[in-house]
Amino acid sequence: MVTDGAGWRDCAALWLPSIEKEKSVARSTRQNRDVYCTGRLHRTLVDLLATQFPHINLRFQPVDNTFRPQEENYQQGGVRGKDSDASMTAFVLSAMQESRHICASSLSDSMKKASEFLSRRIQSLTNPYAVAITAYALGNEGNHQLDILNRFSSEKTHWPVPGSHLSTLEATGYALLALVKAKEFDQARHVIRWLTKHKFHNRGLGSTQATITVFQAVAVYMSEVSDVKNIYLQVNLSVASRSKPVRWTFNWDNAHHTRSERIHLEENLTVTAKGTGQGTLSVMTIYNALPEEKEPECMNFELEVKLEKEPHVTNEGALETYKLSIEMIYQSSNRDATMSVLDITMLTGFIADKTDLYRLTSGRDRYVQKIEMDKQLSEKGSLILYLDKVSHQLSDRVVFRIHKMNRVGLLQPAAVSLYEYNSMESRCTKFYHPEKKDGALNRICHENVCRCAEENCSYQKKRNVDGLEREAAACEARMDYVYKVKVVHANLSYTTDRFTVLVDDVIKEGTDSGVKGKNRTFLAHPYCREAINLTEGEAYLIMGKSVDLIKGEDRLMYMLGGGTWIEHCPMEMECLEPVYRCQE
Repeated sequence: MVTDGAGWRDCAALWLPSIEKEKSVARSTRQNRDVYCTGRLHRTLVDLLATQFPHINLRFQPVDNTFRPQEENYQQGGVRGKDSDASMTAFVLSAMQESRHICASSLSDSMKKASEFLSRRIQSLTNPYAVAITAYALGNEGNHQLDILNRFSSEKTHWPVPGSHLSTLEATGYALLALVKAKEFDQARHVIRWLTKHKFHNRGLGSTQATITVFQAVAVYMSEVSDVKNIYLQVNLSVASRSKPVRWTFNWDNAHHTRSERIHLEENLTVTAKGTGQGTLSVMTIYNALPEEKEPECMNFELEVKLEKEPHVTNEGALETYKLSIEMIYQSSNRDATMSVLDITMLTGFIADKTDLYRLTSGRDRYVQKIEMDKQLSEKGSLILYLDKVSHQLSDRVVFRIHKMNRVGLLQPAAVSLYEYNSMESRCTKFYHPEKKDGALNRICHENVCRCAEENCSYQKKRNVDGLEREAAACEARMDYVYKVKVVHANLSYTTDRFTVLVDDVIKEGTDSGVKGKNRTFLAHPYCREAINLTEGEAYLIMGKSVDLIKGEDRLMYMLGGGTWIEHCPMEMECLEPVYRCQE
């Protein structure tokens, strides 16, 4: 039995692609002179895999020659899916096959027993994932089971696993490896086309294990196809509005380089290709849209993130202390989410309280199995919390303090993501920030243009404004316009506040000419609503800079930015009140 210190009861981390595991096993064997071949797989290969990939709790079943996790979790797809005894055995067998050069003599008996078990077991498998990886492992031994393999693919192009697109991709990758091993290149070519078509745009295949399994399969296929070096393909893209076509030439040296060209949506496109070789053409439509006025939905989890300022600073050298609370529940009617990962990006200038983190991972009933600082699973330095499970019945809660150690001029929101290890594409993400609701970035959008509004809000000037100060601001070189306006209509929304104003008087005309007596639109972020405090029917003196002008379809739009002067102008009847002193 192999057990890691974190006490994980799952084996998804073992399911790394064969390229990586082979390199890691070989590297560990060279570096550790105490590792030797004993004739028992669990004393060599499995131990090495456990060292390289620690989240393993695997045991060997000598009775039936299988490898199984300590606890089964029967859900559709992947290692934890149905028929996991065959899937795990096939995976370990493939690791033995690719690592036999390390311990050639000692692995033969274990490989023979595992192969015999899989030869019998494949006849009764019902999970496409298990069938694909079993067919691959048996194919490496010369026992090709293509009839059974194709029985689970109606189109002979992919092996669908219900409920998991990533498991479908990975299963198809293993099936492709089995086809190449059997020299079935014609069918393999159709599988290649399906894999190319069904990738995730702009973010690869979405999961490390699925991605590298597919890439390995494609690489093996390309290396086996005899005429691959004869690539010489000339492609012309003719666009109706252009006098000359775009010409691309592909050969063996640049065959792996993608090319792209941007055209307008309404233009006709003609593609011609001649020469030898095969390629894939993808056409993607890019458009801009305003976000819906609701929070993004999370498919598998309910996740709530709160950041509350503590009354006292509890860390030496810290400026402020906050309490970060994360509540989560798995949206399933019959099972908990197992082997889940909570990825917490830290705010710039903040650190987590070490005492609180230690408490989360200590004790008999600890909820968090392991915490690490990771820069591979996350683009930024993040806290990675490995959870044994997330309940589907009661909300689970993780709470710890974070300390502000440095002042940051423009603090960006940070993300909290939650996902099951084998279902990264279904992650749930929320944002947090000391001052902003849900950590949302401030931005102002109009039509198809969005502009960042990450700056201080403009505050409405209150009473008793000094006349000299007002005059100096109006005459400032960077001040583009000075208007006296009346708010006709205020449209307040989740994303942008729009104010329609009537320009009563132009005191200083700027970029936008001839505006007196006309309506204009002023835009502001909802975060600044209280500070700006514009009210329908009221009059205001507004001065702004040219950088705050947005070009619309037929007129300029005005942003109420941090440098905008907003001052309430009393109406004629208000001037009679003692508190006002009317100034012309």
